Amino acid sequence: MANKYWFKPKWFGYGFFPVTWEGWLATLVLLVLILLSAFAQGIYEPDVTTKAGVQFFIDVCLLAGVATLFFEKKMEEPLQWRWHWPRKH
Repeated sequence: MANKYWFKPKWFGYGFFPVTWEGWLATLVLLVLILLSAFAQGIYEPDVTTKAGVQFFIDVCLLAGVATLFFEKKMEEPLQWRWHWPRKH
């Protein structure tokens, strides 16, 4: 089976968005991992510490970085800044 692309690049700016159920599932898994990190660090507690906030920030950066590297392999085009809007036909 040929490579099935899960994500398409944004038309304007830097980024991508899911276009298949696999892409949506991968995005949902990333969101769940971020929420689990938030709960593990106690971000939702009223007396959250700066250390917990910094650790959560580091967790989000690491998760987003790893996800971006994986997601980029499932894109039709490379990840780059785009200046063009879709053409109307």
